[in-house]
Amino acid sequence: MAVYTEIPPAQLAAFLGQYELGELVQLEGIGAGTENSNFFLQTRAGSYVLTLFERLEPAEIPYYLHVTEWFSQRGIPCPAPIHARDGRILGELCGKPAAIVQRLPGQSIEGRAATEPEIIALGELLGRMHLAGKDFPERHRNPADFSWCQEMARRLLPKLSPDERELLVEEREAQKFWPRDKLPGGVIHADLFPDNVLFEGDRITGTIDYYYAGDDAWLYDLAVVANAWCSQPDGSLDKDMAALLWQSYERVRPFARQEHGLWFPFMRAAALRFWLLRLEARHFPRAGQLTAQRDPEEYRRILLRRQEFC
Repeated sequence: MAVYTEIPPAQLAAFLGQYELGELVQLEGIGAGTENSNFFLQTRAGSYVLTLFERLEPAEIPYYLHVTEWFSQRGIPCPAPIHARDGRILGELCGKPAAIVQRLPGQSIEGRAATEPEIIALGELLGRMHLAGKDFPERHRNPADFSWCQEMARRLLPKLSPDERELLVEEREAQKFWPRDKLPGGVIHADLFPDNVLFEGDRITGTIDYYYAGDDAWLYDLAVVANAWCSQPDGSLDKDMAALLWQSYERVRPFARQEHGLWFPFMRAAALRFWLLRLEARHFPRAGQLTAQRDPEEYRRILLRRQEFC
């Protein structure tokens, strides 16, 4: 989340007038993240998050809002969109697509390591999320899938150091042979980092920022989570925590036979994807306010350490 666009009061008032949310109390910019302009919105009716979409095309956005509405109706704690008086969930503000969603309770654990109960809760929730999305009727490819990785690698290669180029070329070639479309899958979150999960005690009260969601292998989504939650500062994997994540997930969604041999390759694929996303932000930046780039070196280290397993 971030703030790229400031909202004039008159335009905000006109936008809020389309909803049954009562009088505005406060609007506060959210400075974390990189993709959209986000604000905590407080009205007489309650607490919400207002998002102005800076990157996505208007035709793409309803998918993500439909996903969160679907999940929230099936017991997954995520921010359901708020409907305007005419039933729409997507409007326009400051010339950009805009939506209001629920603000969920709880706090992220970003900045510290997860505890065992938190990892167990996370694995179980991710399993529930995947099963809940199994019958979601809309199809949407993972927007940062391997074909995206290939194209982004092509764009980035001229800007990288010799060591970075060597690693990237090696990974592009190796990962071409790892199947995803033949594995169990459906809707994945694809970005379930610690800052996108809210806790009260050991209980998960919210999962947010679904704007990388799409169809892909469920095991790949679990690999994204393993890298984000179970990595040491040097990039090495905390094997005990990763095993706990795997086991808690498997209790909810048992693995198919063909998935077992791809756990470490998919952690490597997930590491490549986030290394490239961070390199993209560094070498092809967008102007904005209150934003902080994430260090690509973190995921380069993770990628190198995952190569040790496969």
